[in-house]
Amino acid sequence: MRLTLEKVLILKNIPLFSGIPEAALADIINASEETAAMIGTDIVKAGDLWNDLYIILQGQVRAHRNGQTLREFNALTTFGELAALDAETADMTITALEDTTMFKLDGAALYRLMNEHKSLERNMFKTLCQRLRSK
Repeated sequence: MRLTLEKVLILKNIPLFSGIPEAALADIINASEETAAMIGTDIVKAGDLWNDLYIILQGQVRAHRNGQTLREFNALTTFGELAALDAETADMTITALEDTTMFKLDGAALYRLMNEHKSLERNMFKTLCQRLRSK
């Protein structure tokens, strides 16, 4: 198990959390659940209610629909930002391509943290805007 300081250092290397004060990063870690998915495990299944942000610490996952790969996410990236902000039925499945360790942050905790730490709120909007522009 990683120490909080190690986890804070990991988060600092993820674009969504860059520039956020260490105290805020510690709050994010405390509000998150560290979880693991073995290779081939579905993390999110199409049709399920999805309301979580995932932060990949190590490993790789694949977002896919009807056998088509939509995107792959590697270590030190995030997925599920929109789902955490606005719970919705998942329209895709997310599957671990290798053994993967993640932080899972539910939508209610994310909203609370964004309210408490405006730098997180700004980074969230910036990240979402960048993703929309890249499509």
